[in-house]
Amino acid sequence: MQCCAGICGGSGKRAKAAPAVVQAAAAALAEPKAPEVVSPIVPIGEPDPLPATSFEELVEAYPGLMLGPPGALIPHAAVTEDFPRNCKRLIVLVPSPGAKPGSWNADADPEVCSATPILRWAQANNYSAALFSSEALAKDAATAWDHVLRGSPASTVTVLAANGAMPIVGTALAPVHALLFNRFRTFCAPFDGHGNGKAAQWPPAWPQGLPKELSQHLAATAVRAPDAWRGQRAGEVFRGIFEMLALREERWQRREGKKYAGFQNMKENDMPGLKRLGLQERVERLDRDRGDDELARILKRNEKAGDSDGENEPGVD
Repeated sequence: MQCCAGICGGSGKRAKAAPAVVQAAAAALAEPKAPEVVSPIVPIGEPDPLPATSFEELVEAYPGLMLGPPGALIPHAAVTEDFPRNCKRLIVLVPSPGAKPGSWNADADPEVCSATPILRWAQANNYSAALFSSEALAKDAATAWDHVLRGSPASTVTVLAANGAMPIVGTALAPVHALLFNRFRTFCAPFDGHGNGKAAQWPPAWPQGLPKELSQHLAATAVRAPDAWRGQRAGEVFRGIFEMLALREERWQRREGKKYAGFQNMKENDMPGLKRLGLQERVERLDRDRGDDELARILKRNEKAGDSDGENEPGVD
C-alpha cells in the first residue's frame, strides 16, 4: 500500500505533498495570531454600571469582588476573587484624584465613571483586577500600592489610569525595587480627553525626581491612547484596550522565544539553568565584563529586534 503524504519515507507521488504541508504549518506558526477578546455578559436585570457609594456597597452588589488587602480595617482597594491566585494577568485601576469610593474616572459619563464595566471586561478575558481607593492613594500612595499588590502573583500587570491619575502611579512606584516593577508592562490613560475631543498630554506628567531605572521603564511601557478612541463609546474603547493588550502580550512572547532560542548556541558561558562549563572555566570567567559578555550580547540583540518589529504602533505607543 502507498503511504499517504509520504510521512513514513516511502516513495510515490503523494510523498511530494509532505514539504508543502510542513511549509504551510511553519508559516501558520510564524504569523502573529489575531487578538482574541471576549465581550462580557451583563446579568439580566442587573444595572450596569452598579450604583455604589463605598467599597463595601460595591463588593456587596458586584459578585466576585472582595475588599483588599484581606483583613485590613480600612480597605485600600476592591479586588476580584482570583486576585491572589491568578499568576498570569492583572489589571490595576487607578482612580482620578478625589473620585468617590467605588468609582474610577471622575467627571465622566456613567460608563466611564464607574469601575464595573471595565471589571466585567477584565474578568471575561481572564484578568484579575484591583480598583484602588483614591483616598488611600492620596494619603500614602506607595504604602497603599505595596499593601495591595504584594498579594498578587501575576507576572504581567497592566495599569489603567483615570483622568489625571498618571502622576499618582509614578509616586506609588517610586520606592519599588527595579526587579519588582519590571512586571508592570503597560501603563495607559485610555480616557484622557474622552468626550471633549482634546488630546491627552504626552508624555504623561510623571512626578519629578523619580529613580532613573523607573523613568526609563515608564518611558518604554507607557502607551498613548489612539486619537480614534476619543470619539468612540466606552464599550468600543474597552474592546480596543484588551485587543491592544492581547497583541502586546503575543509580541512579548515571540521576543522571549527568540531570546531563549539564542541561549542554545552559547559557547562562552553556561546556558541559564544548565551547568555545562567546568569549575576551573567558571572561576577564570568570574572577572568578565557582565555588561558585554555573551549573555548580555544575546539580550541586547533581542531588545533591538523587539524595538524594530512594529511594537511602537503609530497613534498607540
